Order: sequence, then C-alpha cells, then structure tokens
Amino acid sequence: MTWEQADQNAKQQLRCLMCGNTTFDRQEGRIDSRWGFTSHKLVMMICQRCGFLHQFSAGRGIWDFD
Repeated sequence: MTWEQADQNAKQQLRCLMCGNTTFDRQEGRIDSRWGFTSHKLVMMICQRCGFLHQFSAGRGIWDFD
C-alpha cells in the first residue's frame, strides 16, 4: 500500500474515537521492528480538538526504506 492509499483510507469519514471531531492533522511515520529487519509505514491522523492519535498502516516489508 502506498502513502496515498493509506491517506485515502484514513480520510473516509474519519471521526475521532475520543471526542467525535472530524478535523485532523496528518503525518507520516515509520515504526521499526525490535531488530530492525522489518518496518511498518504509518499514516497518523491527529485530532485537532483533543489530540488523540489514529494510526493507519501504509504497508510493511523487509528493509523497506522507500
């Protein structure tokens, strides 16, 4: 999955689980596994009202550094 596909998944009627807000700031990130062999790309949607962080997968792979 690409960053753009994950972004579209996140935008589809997203409502904050904590406060019900529908406006978010978007950021991209990556989480590495314990030994660094795999990584998980994330699209993070941060609620503008309460700051709750919603995470959406943008894919993973071995030594995936694109």
